[in-house]
Amino acid sequence: MRTAVRKNSFAKVLRLGFLTVLLSVLLCMAMPWAVIAGEQRVFDNAKLFDASEKEELEQKLSSFREEWQMDLGVLTTESTGRKTVESFADDFYDQQGMGEGSSHSGALIVIDMGSRELYISTLGDMADYLTDERIEAVLDSAYGYASEADYAGCAAAAVDRIASYMDDGVPAGQYDYIRKDYRPSLEWYEILFAVAIAAAAAVMPCIGVINQYKMKKERRQSLNYHFSYRGSSDFKYDVVNDMFINKMVTQRRIPRNTGGSGPGGRGPGSFAGRTTLHRSSSGRMHGGGGRKF
Repeated sequence: MRTAVRKNSFAKVLRLGFLTVLLSVLLCMAMPWAVIAGEQRVFDNAKLFDASEKEELEQKLSSFREEWQMDLGVLTTESTGRKTVESFADDFYDQQGMGEGSSHSGALIVIDMGSRELYISTLGDMADYLTDERIEAVLDSAYGYASEADYAGCAAAAVDRIASYMDDGVPAGQYDYIRKDYRPSLEWYEILFAVAIAAAAAVMPCIGVINQYKMKKERRQSLNYHFSYRGSSDFKYDVVNDMFINKMVTQRRIPRNTGGSGPGGRGPGSFAGRTTLHRSSSGRMHGGGGRKF
């Protein structure tokens, strides 16, 4: 009797141990999938990548984020709707909760098939690394692949070029330039004033017409006066000749501009270290730049 009880107890212990091990294995298998789902950084909404390309990009982005503690993602889309690709990229970055640290540092590489445009949106510390000039260089690296429809190669080239600039560090002389976007808005009193001006502009001609009809008699008298005046008038035509006296020509040599530091130039003292920032719809100051392909 005691032997049977011991066997039953031993069997229960074995079953309990087996269930515990099985549950642990299932939890271990589920946790990586949860992490992967939460850390997705390839958003292939335009279906440009196959499974292997997407997995390779995810690994590349994961390595970048782990090494530099800054976020980096790739987004493909068939359309940005009524938004510009700049606004679309900034809003996607903000709404997806991307970014590392309190400044939400990171970048998003966008391939927009609707407008056939490449765009890179930056935020936080990443904007210091990716100046305007460096963003142009990243686009140079990615452009050739995009024009040949190698979109996975395009994204990978952009990631590699960004990583190389992270190795180089923030360029010397880097500075921020805030772009001023003028978005006209009207207050209620401005609208009221505009309506009043429009009403006055509409009423004044009507008043003028009414006054003209009231002064018919005076107008006839005025016309009779002018007719009498013109009847006694005369016209005389004279020929006048102009004489050329002298001519003076001043010559001045314009020196050639070799510095290249003016607007649009990239020589010494130009905008090499500038990061142009703009305010997104969320209020954050994003950097970025794009190019058609």
